[in-house]
Amino acid sequence: MALRKLLCVALFVIASASLAPGGTANEAPSVVLKFYLQQQFGVNELGMVPAARSPVQGTNTGFGQEVVYEFTVTAGKSPQSKVLGYVRGTAIVVNNTAASTTFFVQNVIHYDNGNVRGTLSQQGEAIFSSVPWEYAITGGTGVFRNAYGFNVGRFISSTPTPNGNLITTYYEASVFLDR
Repeated sequence: MALRKLLCVALFVIASASLAPGGTANEAPSVVLKFYLQQQFGVNELGMVPAARSPVQGTNTGFGQEVVYEFTVTAGKSPQSKVLGYVRGTAIVVNNTAASTTFFVQNVIHYDNGNVRGTLSQQGEAIFSSVPWEYAITGGTGVFRNAYGFNVGRFISSTPTPNGNLITTYYEASVFLDR
């Protein structure tokens, strides 16, 4: 249960978004995506690799621990708002101290708002207790083919559920496309 709580904090950061300009400081993003990530811990994640080292006192996860997950992307804060897709990926604890835990995250955002459809690949390290967090967008498919940029996200809420915890995070993705 302690592992789930720490992973909840870590993974709520995963799909954050505001991508840095590509070629010049004045370049506007090709597309800006705004969405919420509904992370239902206790249901849609699975511990794949146990920790190689025990958790440091005051933390919930140990070095090397890995989790695989799938979470829902929505248009609004409410989990019942319009579904825009989902995020699938992995998170690995790469450093943990009493002050913070660092995760290496790789995931794919599957996005479809009816007008814009494709996937975005992103990766990076994050300390989820520090807001905002940021990931690099390293490619995509569909309308996002050859996309690049950065995702920045922030925590919105955490709600206990019968099966675990629902963590909601907000993202704005500024996506740059080679045209």
